[in-house]
Amino acid sequence: MSVRATERLIGDAVVVTALAKSPQMVVKAINEETKIITTTWFSNDNAFQEGTFPASALDRVEVKKSLPSKKSAKSKK
Repeated sequence: MSVRATERLIGDAVVVTALAKSPQMVVKAINEETKIITTTWFSNDNAFQEGTFPASALDRVEVKKSLPSKKSAKSKK
């Protein structure tokens, strides 16, 4: 599912849908008229990278939040 090119996307993490090992990128800017998104990321050699992609080529990174279980919370007391 592609992302929507809106200002709310700035600062979110995205990946390129078609790339199996896409780096996680941060949305820097959006052109809502052309639906082009500018992203930044660090390459494997820690070099700063910047690229532009159509919104239809990107997916938002899903962050799984896990809550501590009741069992582990009790053991800390």
